[in-house]
Amino acid sequence: MARFTYKILDSIKEIGRPEWDLVFGDIAEGYGFFKTLEESSLKEYSFCYVLIYGAGSPLLIAPLFTADFNLDIAATGPIQRLTRIIRKFIPRFFTIKTLFCGSPIGENGILGLKISDEDKPGLVLELIRIMENICAEKDIPFIVFKDFLAKDLDIFASVKTKGFFTAETFPAVTLELPFNSLQDYLRSLSHNSRKDLRRKIKKSKARADIRVEVADNIADIIEDVYGLYLNTYAAGNVKFEKLTKEFFINISRNLAMETKFFLYYVGHKLAAFNLCFVHKDTLIDKFIGFDYDVAYKYNLYFFSWCYNIEWCLKNSIRYYRVGQTDYHPKIRLGGRPIPLYACARHNNHMLNLLMLCLARLLAPHNFDENIKHG
Repeated sequence: MARFTYKILDSIKEIGRPEWDLVFGDIAEGYGFFKTLEESSLKEYSFCYVLIYGAGSPLLIAPLFTADFNLDIAATGPIQRLTRIIRKFIPRFFTIKTLFCGSPIGENGILGLKISDEDKPGLVLELIRIMENICAEKDIPFIVFKDFLAKDLDIFASVKTKGFFTAETFPAVTLELPFNSLQDYLRSLSHNSRKDLRRKIKKSKARADIRVEVADNIADIIEDVYGLYLNTYAAGNVKFEKLTKEFFINISRNLAMETKFFLYYVGHKLAAFNLCFVHKDTLIDKFIGFDYDVAYKYNLYFFSWCYNIEWCLKNSIRYYRVGQTDYHPKIRLGGRPIPLYACARHNNHMLNLLMLCLARLLAPHNFDENIKHG
């Protein structure tokens, strides 16, 4: 191939939107999404972008970010309790500074490649060379290509010669909706799941006046929405990112046509919300928040699930993507796990071998039966 040139840019604003779209095409979480991440004071992350050119034309755009990575992020039970105890005395135990390719909150990894398939592995090797330079400059020992789909792994085939290994990460979950109505969807479930879901929804409607609003912007109620988000963040076992109020406000500005907030009121009180993106024939359920005292009483998780599915059917949405973690209800209600993978390498050969062993030991399916049998 022709000789490459490259740039490392600190902000997506230094990349023209046409140039970005030329490389990535029409993707669900694109320019506006990464612009939102930059503008939202996410203190755990530092973002940059690698652009590689050939004959003056952009061939690759790689969104990168640095963050601390907890190696036991998927662990539960005794391992999780042990690492938490140790961190009281050694705060950075099992924590490593990492350079990621992808997004901290993306549905799956993205890497913009405008080049023939046979030339992609060589271009990825050039990207790795650049990432190695970044790591050397910033004293970062670990590189991770985060949450890529199985169909994308071919482009990383060449990196195994550079010591990279592949490991499973938290799968995404997608629900296909080839139904004409909510009742059709319910009939697709197992007898027990269908009976239980109908019972919960019936109780929800009987016990409370639940009102749903679908909004493009929630700036006027940001305090209420953010409070619900923090409730859910605190309750979660798996934590990688903590969003800010700015994120929820900026997303409406930068992805105005795609953003939908589903707001669930019980009486006059906001008791739950979903932040979703609409992209083509897919609804992506990104974040949820609850007032748990109200939510448990009125089964708002299941009420919101059915409402969102019905909304999809009414709006010709074929796929409902419901994200990572909390797999039991999602799979029970018809969701299908979509495997995701990381390609990773530590710069120390012995530690890299240890990382490979840890990746196998601490894989999410080892701690969640729903993933294993989903």
